[in-house]
Amino acid sequence: MSVPPKGEELPKKGEKLPSARTRQELAREFTQAIADALKEEMARGASIKTIMGWTGAGERTVKGWLAASYAPRAFQLECLFRSSEAVYERIAIRTGRVPIVNGNA
Repeated sequence: MSVPPKGEELPKKGEKLPSARTRQELAREFTQAIADALKEEMARGASIKTIMGWTGAGERTVKGWLAASYAPRAFQLECLFRSSEAVYERIAIRTGRVPIVNGNA
């Protein structure tokens, strides 16, 4: 695509992007969902060291997730999906999917 001459706008195609406010709200909700799921895992007997072992993350990082200060990176989230039923279920529900329980849909 070439750069338009000065004063001309790019053609508008597709739908509008979500506003920055909406993206921030979604990010906050996602971060809180992860924190809640990890707290649920801790109530079931997991510890910070257990979560560290699942993800390879440091103690400070895991505490940040629990405080909902920030969310795990993609590869850490994948590790949490593998190891934590609570995280898997929360994210499946948030994305509109039905969580698979014991291999059955």
